[in-house]
Amino acid sequence: MAEKQAKLLKMLSEGSLNERMFNASFGLRLEEHRILTNGRASRYEYPKNLSSRKTNPYLLSGFSDNLMEFTTPIVRGSKATCQQLKVLEQIVDSQLHEDERIWPLSLAPAPEYQHDLEYVGNNCSQPWNKEYTNYLREKYGIKRMMLGGAHIGFNLDQELLNTLYDETFKDDFASQADFQNAVYFKMAQCFCLWRWLFTYLYGASPVSEAVEHDMPEHINLPVRSFRNSTYGYDNLPDERPSYASLESFVDQISKFLEDGTYYGPQEFFGPVRLHGKHDDDSLRQIVRDGIQFISFRSFDLDPFAKGGISEDTLNFLELFMIYTLVSPMPENLSEKLNQAIERNNEVALQAPDEQTDWMRDEAMELIERLEQFCSQFNAPREYKLALSFVKRRVEDPTLTIGGQVAEKLAKGDLLSFGLKIANDRYTSFVRSPHPLQALAGQYSDSVQKLIKIAIMSGVHVDFENPLKLSVGNRVETFDAQADLDLSRGALDYLLNLFPELEGNLAE
Repeated sequence: MAEKQAKLLKMLSEGSLNERMFNASFGLRLEEHRILTNGRASRYEYPKNLSSRKTNPYLLSGFSDNLMEFTTPIVRGSKATCQQLKVLEQIVDSQLHEDERIWPLSLAPAPEYQHDLEYVGNNCSQPWNKEYTNYLREKYGIKRMMLGGAHIGFNLDQELLNTLYDETFKDDFASQADFQNAVYFKMAQCFCLWRWLFTYLYGASPVSEAVEHDMPEHINLPVRSFRNSTYGYDNLPDERPSYASLESFVDQISKFLEDGTYYGPQEFFGPVRLHGKHDDDSLRQIVRDGIQFISFRSFDLDPFAKGGISEDTLNFLELFMIYTLVSPMPENLSEKLNQAIERNNEVALQAPDEQTDWMRDEAMELIERLEQFCSQFNAPREYKLALSFVKRRVEDPTLTIGGQVAEKLAKGDLLSFGLKIANDRYTSFVRSPHPLQALAGQYSDSVQKLIKIAIMSGVHVDFENPLKLSVGNRVETFDAQADLDLSRGALDYLLNLFPELEGNLAE
């Protein structure tokens, strides 16, 4: 075992494999509230110029039409990922009414909870989704289902996994699928063990005035993250599978699906979800074929990041995940996982500008190991920088996202704070001289216009040079700096390329 570990460390510290270590891909799905400029829920219909939510892979709505969903394409690196998020938000902002905004926090503003809860809880105009949303409303309640947040899809470089299996672990696993299952499920377990740290660093749902009565009397407000507490985005207590082993995890979720405890796979709200080659693969099928990527579902919206999540957050998450490739697991794993659940809830319900000795001590120990890891494996500068930000936030909890939000709350109310951010973002996007501000340096304005209408129409976009647009098996390519003739409008141009889109442009 020691010999194999030494070989693994040598492989990862040299040549192309070392570069591939820091070459992960992300895909984001953010849920954000559509509100009015007075903090009330928007009563406008879902934007009509966006294509059918049955077919658009990027823009749709969730439990309520008021809870917009932004889903980025899977791209390499945090910078490109956050860039795609800004693209989607600018597109949606361009389709909002003048008195509509995208709310920047996971918790809706107080006026929405006070006056509009029943409206948003019943405002689902998707007939194919109505039965499920009714089920969720009855089982979990509207407030819990109206929590916004970020889901972060993550996968390692596939060539890295292939090489590690072929040259180091082929004798230990019956197949490549088994190896990938072991790698990704270990990552899931490690995230669960350290979830409390991510909640400490990035928790930002401090409890609106209108949901205070949902909190027990012994809880002091504000809290760091209502969403990440046991009162937030989670399954019922006796319906939460354990991450103690992949086999038990799969068996428990499969049982919940078979006996009707879960409406469907989408009802699993755990901190980490496993994904396969196809969206509709069952969990057992995913394990047979090999886990392709995992998604982390415990992140509040970051009001200080323009798209809702920052590059630094993704870089630290990636660094931590890569570190798990070489880090040992605790011997008493099941016990530690149970303890981690309690710790995460403690941190989530703690005041945003506080910490305990055990939190600081354990976080600093991890940071020291990650600093050594960065040095040993020559981590690029952005990962070291993200780690330095984490270190400062561990040293001073007022610098965490929750701590910064708490400072704003102390100077005013949550509504004023959130509306200022929402208005500033909206103004920046709608007044931009470029169709897609985040892409201004990479694509000509006419190509940006084509990308914008393609995303609105549900066309798959591959952000490369040449740019690729695809519908089914048909692919069209464009030079990034092309000067396209859009004199008859970008939509007309797109429909000439893909006439079959006509049927997707309405519900």
